Amino acid sequence: MTIFIFFIGLLIGLLLNLAVNRISYDICKSKIYSVNLFIIFISGILFLTLFLRFGFGRLFIKGELMTAILIIVSFVDLKHEIIPDKLWILALIGGMLFVFIGDMPLIGSLLGMLTGGILLFLLALLPDALGGGDIKIMFGLGAFLGPYKTLWAIFLAFALSAVVSIFLLVLKIKGRKDHIPFGPFLALGSFISFLI
Repeated sequence: MTIFIFFIGLLIGLLLNLAVNRISYDICKSKIYSVNLFIIFISGILFLTLFLRFGFGRLFIKGELMTAILIIVSFVDLKHEIIPDKLWILALIGGMLFVFIGDMPLIGSLLGMLTGGILLFLLALLPDALGGGDIKIMFGLGAFLGPYKTLWAIFLAFALSAVVSIFLLVLKIKGRKDHIPFGPFLALGSFISFLI
C-alpha cells in the first residue's frame, strides 16, 4: 500500500508541477513549461509521510489537500517572490470545507484564521519583514490548522527561516539586504504542525 500511495503522490506531483507552471505563466506571461522533478518527488514523499502518520482517512485527505496547496505556494514564491491571491482563497475554501465535513469546529477554524492573519499582519508592520501574500496564505491555512497548530506553524516557520538565513549568510550565498521568500517556510512550518 505504501508504494501505491507514493506512486499516487508522484502523479499528483506531476499535476502540481503543471499548476506551478500555469501560475508562473499567469504571473510573467512566459510560455516556458518545465518539469520540475523535485516538485514531483517531494509530493510523493510528503503524501507517503501523511499516509504513514494518519493512515487512510479524513486527516489523510485533509493533509493531502493542504499539502498540495503548500507545494504550489512554496514553488511559486521561490520562483516569483509572490503568493497569488487564488492560492490563499483556495486554502481558505479547503479549510472551511473540512469544517462542514465535521473535522474541526467552526470556531476553531475561525480562530485559526484570525491567529494566522492577525499575527503575521502585526509582524508585517516591521519594515521589509513580510509581504501581503504571506499574511493572506497564513490566514487561509489557519482554517485548516486551528489556532494552536497555526501558532506552531508560524513559530516553526520563523525558526526554520532563521536557520536557513544564517546558513546562506555564512556561505555568502545571500547578503543581509537580499530578500528570501517566506512562503516555503510557512509551508514547511504548517506541514510539520499538521503532523504533530
